[in-house]
Amino acid sequence: MRVAWCNFSLLHFVARFSSDFHTLHCRDSNSVQQICYSAGAAIPPSMLPWNCEQRVSEAAFGGSSTMKLPGSRLLIAAAMAHLASPVAQAQDKNALKTDAKAAIAQMQKLGEPMSRCSISAYIEQGPIVRRTFASTPLRPGDELLTLNNVNVAGKSAEDVVALLRGIAPGTVIPVTLERNGEPMRLDLTCSDARPVTEAAVGYLKAVSLGKFDDCVSAIRQRSDMGSGGAATMLQCAAVSKNAANYNIAQLTFDFMRMFIEDAHWVPALRGEAIQSLRSSEATISQNLGSSRFEELVSATKAWPGGERMFDATAPNWGLFRRNAEAALRARLIDPESARIEWPYGFVLGSWKPVLSKRINGYWTCGSINARNRMGGYTGSSSFVVVLDPVGNVLHTEMGQSRDFDLISAQCSQAVKLLPPPQFDTSKPIQTTQGSSLADELRKLVELRESGALSEEEFQQAKRRLLGSTN
Repeated sequence: MRVAWCNFSLLHFVARFSSDFHTLHCRDSNSVQQICYSAGAAIPPSMLPWNCEQRVSEAAFGGSSTMKLPGSRLLIAAAMAHLASPVAQAQDKNALKTDAKAAIAQMQKLGEPMSRCSISAYIEQGPIVRRTFASTPLRPGDELLTLNNVNVAGKSAEDVVALLRGIAPGTVIPVTLERNGEPMRLDLTCSDARPVTEAAVGYLKAVSLGKFDDCVSAIRQRSDMGSGGAATMLQCAAVSKNAANYNIAQLTFDFMRMFIEDAHWVPALRGEAIQSLRSSEATISQNLGSSRFEELVSATKAWPGGERMFDATAPNWGLFRRNAEAALRARLIDPESARIEWPYGFVLGSWKPVLSKRINGYWTCGSINARNRMGGYTGSSSFVVVLDPVGNVLHTEMGQSRDFDLISAQCSQAVKLLPPPQFDTSKPIQTTQGSSLADELRKLVELRESGALSEEEFQQAKRRLLGSTN
């Protein structure tokens, strides 16, 4: 089975109106556009590879369509969009417009918008109601058993949508369900799905035309777009040329609050919600205050059985630091002389090198200074390092110790997204044998420079050494 890294962009969770589209779609990690739906993931874009045939939970939008919940990369990408270079911004906008056009085409193929039955609820696999809107007797957490005398127990959201397509608005349908462990029967009057789907088409068209402010305005006018709509509004605001006029942190907070509320009723969403929350920590804490972020953390602890989930799923930050320092030292002429400073912690998201594609993972910026071949210190320069969830280094870059260099410029903007260090920066890093990793790397460098090791042998030995610290 081919496994690929999945990268989130806008509208992957928007406007899937057919039961024909319920399977995870991935492309190779090197492609510009990737599609990943991971609502049921335990560790989402904490970057674990996804099986491309994995089925995912669906949400019935107004009982008439399905919407995908975004992953945590969405948050960091949205927060960084207005800080990115002009080239990166153009790439983001073009990707959003392309996705919107594809979503509109799919909806039109299915005859949307159309007048048909809506149960005014978002549902997940089960089917379980996770959010309601308008006037409906349904409640979040309800598990649907029958609709209009048809058994839907254990069915997917697509199955429910297919059933509702054949029922006219205004029809009163009998519903049996389980609420808080007790069976219930009620009558539900179908609302019309058309206004909701027309609104969705409207903001999709705005995105496809690059009218991102219109997208924000359209979604703000409605209260029935759910967490998917909140996420769409966040990205539209972030890529808008008027991004400075929007409170990106508040939009991030609003989306996270809704996502965590949804996850209360759907345990399969909780892992993704936790990772999304980690991605948004610095954006929310630095702009709205740490108490607002803790408010969201407390909401996750109110989940049934979720009291320790946020704390228990934290990465091994000490391992992150150790592996990152090893990778940085390996690039130096005199590894032992390195003075590495960690003013910030790691955040889950993506880093966009100037001339390369985005790299997804836990990343941070810091500063480093070391001796050159003449024995003098070169001066402090910025660095960035990206790691995967288990601590493997995916990417490192270092500045040039000049008044201005691209890495320093990028980091000076990106630090607005970084939290405080999650580890004790006062303690030196040691290998498990007690000798410093810098000493071991220095020995390898000396052996290479003396001719005792070829470049290939040096690289192999370095990989073994860095691997032994994991």
